[in-house]
Formats: sequence, C-alpha cells, structure tokens
Amino acid sequence: MQELLESIRVSVSDGSTPEQKAAGALACRTILAALEAETGKAIALAGAPAPGPLAGISPDQALDLLIARLSAIAEKPAMPAPSAKPAAAPLRIAFVQPPPRSAAGRRKP
Repeated sequence: MQELLESIRVSVSDGSTPEQKAAGALACRTILAALEAETGKAIALAGAPAPGPLAGISPDQALDLLIARLSAIAEKPAMPAPSAKPAAAPLRIAFVQPPPRSAAGRRKP
C-alpha cells in the first residue's frame, strides 16, 4: 500500500514525468478498485482481462464438460467424401515474340 501512495505522491509533485503521472493514475485506480471490492468477489481492475468462461467451475466439472463435448463429436457420423470434380483444363499461356527491331531503331553504344 505504501508503494501505491508513494507513486501517487511522486505523480502529483512538480516536475513529474508522464511515466510517473501514468503510474500515479494506475495506483489511484488500484486503490479505488480495492475500496469498491465486495467480500468473496474478484477485484476488477481497469485494463485487466475478463475472467474466462470456466473460471467459476471446479476441475472435475471442467473435465466432465470436456468429456461430454468430445463424446458428442465422436458420435457424429463421418462426413461423406466430397464428390469428384471434373479436372479443370490446364492453364495455357501463349508466348508472343516481340517484332524484331529495325537497324534504324537500335541505339548505338
């Protein structure tokens, strides 16, 4: 807690750098989040990632869900093989020779 208060004190002093001000603002947000926290609930910090969808369940429940999902996938009938498509004609590129230059149109070295 003392580190947070010191960060705030430095950030509001004369001549503080933008980094010190940003650290002070983050310290203020951290203290505010701690003051607004409810007993038994996670503290929500600004900029922190949201908890995952499985955050509130036990590992046994997660394994049961995983097994049920994989069983449902395994029970699906196999996908039919895609029908054979007719082979496309190969790409043909016609090479064209440029017309020969006349002796008058050539540059001299």
